[in-house]
Amino acid sequence: MTNATIAPPYNEKPPRRHRNPWVTGLLAVICVGLASMWVYGFWFASKHAAYRVDDAAWRSTAEQVCAKYEAQRLELVDTSAGYIEHPTQAQMIERADIVDTATGILQAELNDLVAIPVETDRDRTLIKEYAGFYDTLLSDRRAYTAKLRTYVVEPYHETQVQGGPVTNLILDFTTVNEIPSCVPPGELGGDV
Repeated sequence: MTNATIAPPYNEKPPRRHRNPWVTGLLAVICVGLASMWVYGFWFASKHAAYRVDDAAWRSTAEQVCAKYEAQRLELVDTSAGYIEHPTQAQMIERADIVDTATGILQAELNDLVAIPVETDRDRTLIKEYAGFYDTLLSDRRAYTAKLRTYVVEPYHETQVQGGPVTNLILDFTTVNEIPSCVPPGELGGDV
């Protein structure tokens, strides 16, 4: 035999917890707020990307313009030999000349892009903002070549805008507008 005892039947109900009406109300308000946010986001919010130019003709023409200038820039020089750790003064001047030529090509590209007509003020504002970011990039490139011409070897630096290099904003614009040829070069001359 076992010595296990059997518990007597327990008929009492546990005491009922009282819900705080303030906590219940607060949870209900939070749930309604979240549901409202999703309804607004899916049905009522603007579907425009921040930098998307609405004029499809502008995007198409911009890609053609940039492709033309990109081909010119890529013809500048073959840099497959790689990085020169201790350049001579002549090599530094040659590099500055190549970068200045490439920057001139990028400036002409930008001038042609902003000259493409668009229909709306919103598009004009977006393109003007893009041009401002690109002007900053071109200025950075010119500052770099000015140092090269004084025989100062320093890494190329970009201006920081909104917490990152200015090319990040330019890339956002070119990506959302599907104009890959307008992506700023990842280098300074004609090399890729």
